[in-house]
Amino acid sequence: MRRGYSANNELRNLANNLGFKIYIFDDPKIGHEIKLRDKSKDGEIDAVILHKNLVFLIGINEGRSEKVMKELEKFFDKLDRVDKVEALDLSIKVTKKRKKNIAEKEKLANNKLKEIQDHIRSFSSDYKPILKKVFFAPNKQIDEEYLLKQKESNNIIIDKDIHQYFLEVLNRLNKTILFNDFMYFLNVRKSDLEKKSASKTDKPARSNPFKVTRLPLSKEDMIMYSFSPRVEEIVDYVTVLRMAQKYDKKGFQRMIKSNRLEKINEYLEKSETFPNNIIIFLNPDIYKDEKEFYNSTDEEITFFDEYNSLIIIDGQHRFFSFVKGNKLNSHILVTLIFLKKGDEKEKYLQMEKIFYKINKTQEKVDPNLSFILKARIDPESEENFWYQVFKKLDKKGFFSGRFSFKETTLKRGESRKSIISVITYGGVLRLNKKYKRGGLEIEGLATFYSGYKEDENIRKEGTEFAFNLIKNYFDIIEKVLHTQKIEKDKLTPREIGALLRLLKHFMIDNKENLRKLGDIQDITKSREKEISSTIKYFEDILNNIKFKETIELDYPTSNWAAVEGYMLKKIHRKKPEFGNKVLLSKKGLEVYESS
Repeated sequence: MRRGYSANNELRNLANNLGFKIYIFDDPKIGHEIKLRDKSKDGEIDAVILHKNLVFLIGINEGRSEKVMKELEKFFDKLDRVDKVEALDLSIKVTKKRKKNIAEKEKLANNKLKEIQDHIRSFSSDYKPILKKVFFAPNKQIDEEYLLKQKESNNIIIDKDIHQYFLEVLNRLNKTILFNDFMYFLNVRKSDLEKKSASKTDKPARSNPFKVTRLPLSKEDMIMYSFSPRVEEIVDYVTVLRMAQKYDKKGFQRMIKSNRLEKINEYLEKSETFPNNIIIFLNPDIYKDEKEFYNSTDEEITFFDEYNSLIIIDGQHRFFSFVKGNKLNSHILVTLIFLKKGDEKEKYLQMEKIFYKINKTQEKVDPNLSFILKARIDPESEENFWYQVFKKLDKKGFFSGRFSFKETTLKRGESRKSIISVITYGGVLRLNKKYKRGGLEIEGLATFYSGYKEDENIRKEGTEFAFNLIKNYFDIIEKVLHTQKIEKDKLTPREIGALLRLLKHFMIDNKENLRKLGDIQDITKSREKEISSTIKYFEDILNNIKFKETIELDYPTSNWAAVEGYMLKKIHRKKPEFGNKVLLSKKGLEVYESS
C-alpha cells in the first residue's frame, strides 16, 4: 500500500466533486470500534452519501487484498433486505467499550447519523427517496460480467477502472459532465430528483422549442433534424456511450483525449466555432414517439429536460471543446437523429453501426460546404459576413454566374468554379481586419463600418458597403480589361485573388477613394464629375497592369502571391508611391524584385 493513500479520501474527493454530502464512519476520527449498522442483518455501512433524495449506502475497501470479493459479497448480502429508503433502520453500534474517548466518538457518530436521518426526513415528504447500495474498491479490477450482474440487482460497484474513468472525466472535462456521467452510470434521471406533486407525470419538464429542418430517411425508419443551438442550450442533456462492458455495456466510443481538446481550443481561440456538424441521437430510452417532442405545424422540437437524453455519435471532441474552453454560448450545427422502429437493443445497435460507418469512411468536409456551415453556425464570423457579400455578387456584376458555393463533388459538367478559391487567394477573410507587416499597419475595411461585430444593423450596412466596394472595383477592372481587349472570363482565381489583395495597397494610397467604392451603388454608371475622377483614379493605376501578360505568367494556378508581386511592380514603374512592397509575401517580393 503506498504511503498516505486512503480509499476514504478517494471517495470523499469523488463525492465533493459531484456536489454530494458525505458521512464516513469507517474513519480514524471515529475509530473502528464505532460502527454504522442496519439492524436487519447487522450489515455494516462504512459511509453514507446524500444528494437531494438520493441516499447511497457505501462499503469501502482499499481493494489490495485477496479478501475484496468476500467483503463485497458480504456487504451486499447483509443489506439485501434494504431495497428502499423506507426500509432503512440505521443505528450506531459500539464494539469495544473499554477504549479511551469512546463516549466522545460515539457522540460524534450519532450526530452524523442524526444529520443523515434529518436530511432523509426533510426530503421524504416532498420527494420520492431513492436508495443506492455502492461498494467502492478503487484499486481492484473486477470482472465485467460480475459487475453487470450485480448492477441488474441494483448493487453498484465502483472498481478501479470505473473510478479511473470518473477521475479522467473530471480532469479532462469538468464537474458538470462528471455529474451527468455519474447519473447515467447509476441510471438516475433528472425527473427522479424532481419534487412530488399531484400533477407530476412520468415525463420530465420541457426545454424551449427549437426550429428545425426535418428530413425522413430509410423509408421513414429514421428521421433527421437539422438545427443550430448554442452549446449551453443542450449541454445538460448530452452524453457519450463510452467504455463498453465496463462503465456502460452499451458503450462503443473511446475516452475523450485531452490533447485533442487542447488543440481544438487553440483553434477556437481564433475561429470561435467549427465549420462542420455534430451528429446526435435521441436516447431511445427516453424518446419513444415523435409526436411527444416534434411539432409538425410549427416545425419545432421541444426536448425533455433530462440528463443523458442526447447521445453524441460523431463530434464529441468538437462538442466538449466548447465545454472545456467555457464557450457555452457558441452556436453549433447539429444533425439530430430519431430512430422510429426497432426495440431498444436494435436501436443501440443501429447507433453503433452508424458510428462505425462514419469513422470508417469519414472524409474531409468539402471546402465550400465548410465555409457555408461556418457562416450558418456563427452569425458574427467573417465567413458569415463574406458569404452574404459573395451571394449577392454571384447575382450581379463581374462575378455573376461565374463562381459557385456549390459542393465541388456535385459540379460535374458545370463551368462555374468554386468561389472559395477566390476568397482564399484574395485573403478576403482578413480584409476587414487591421493588417500588420514589416512594421507597417494598415486599417481594414471595417474602419468604414466600425462596430459591425456587435451590432446587427451595422453588420448589414457593412455587408452592403463591402458588396458595393467589391462590385464597383471589379466593374472598373472590367472596363480596364475592355480597354486592353481582354475578356473578363480570361481572369482565373489566381489573378482575381491578386487583385483583391491589391485593395490593401489602395487603402494606403487613397482611403477616401476606396470609401467611395463602398458608399456608391453602381459607380461606373454615375455621370457626376467627382465620381468620374474617382473611377479614373482606379483606372489609371490598374491600366499599368498588362493583363494579357499577367494571365500568361508561368506560375501555378494557386500562386496568387507571385501574381500580386508582379502586378505591384508593373504599377510601381509608373506610380512608385502606390501601396507598399512590404505587404508582399516572400514569394511575391521575389517576383517583384526580379520583374
